[in-house]
Amino acid sequence: MAATTPKLVVEGASRAFDGAPALAPTTLAVAAGEFVSLVGPSGCGKSTLFNVVSGLLEPDAGRVLLDGADVTGRPGAVGYMLQKDLLAPWRTVLGNIVLGAALTRGVTAADRAEAAALAERHGLGGYLDHYPHALSGGMRQRVALLRTLATGRDLLLLDEPFGALDAQTRLGMQRWLLEVRDQTGSTVLFITHDVDEAIFLSDRILVMGPRPGAIVDELAVDLPRPRTLAMATDPTAVEAKRRILATLHGEAAA
Repeated sequence: MAATTPKLVVEGASRAFDGAPALAPTTLAVAAGEFVSLVGPSGCGKSTLFNVVSGLLEPDAGRVLLDGADVTGRPGAVGYMLQKDLLAPWRTVLGNIVLGAALTRGVTAADRAEAAALAERHGLGGYLDHYPHALSGGMRQRVALLRTLATGRDLLLLDEPFGALDAQTRLGMQRWLLEVRDQTGSTVLFITHDVDEAIFLSDRILVMGPRPGAIVDELAVDLPRPRTLAMATDPTAVEAKRRILATLHGEAAA
């Protein structure tokens, strides 16, 4: 995971809305190829931080560096997926995967070929002509993630992408996401309220405090990959969950 220059660095970024602080000065670094999850109370500023990293929001202070370059306030440098899939209902699976190109420069034959190959590699090759209404919730989320991958960005911001799914579908999507990440080598910054999900997916977990949020704890998830369900009872996972819950609920770490 070590790299001379981190893939992402956030330096002292803060943001307020109408004079009310939403994100306290926050600093973090993510290495290339790392999977890092953010957990914290509702409304603590996780999504605000993502909007700052993505360039959709200008921070009031601080800056965002991607591969060493300052991208503060510059949208389009990262892939960003929200909890809602936001698929265009009038576009097919293939049409939704190439939506980014359609909205920016126009879709080429090469774009369609690359999108079809991407769908084939990740289990959606047989659904290219289907419309969103014919897809399950999990499949819609797969399409949304492939649309994010199709932007060609190797840093992915995933904001609770599985939060609306049932438990079985969610577990399947978690496994699928790890397979996709292993195949693509993407760097992932992931928001979740589910501590077990964070432990299952992540190399490292950042815990944010109440609004205005700031990172109050950080822990490495020292579990081997590929991850399995049996690891939920591994002492490392149990201790990580205890520590995170203690931090979130204001209990003594000991």
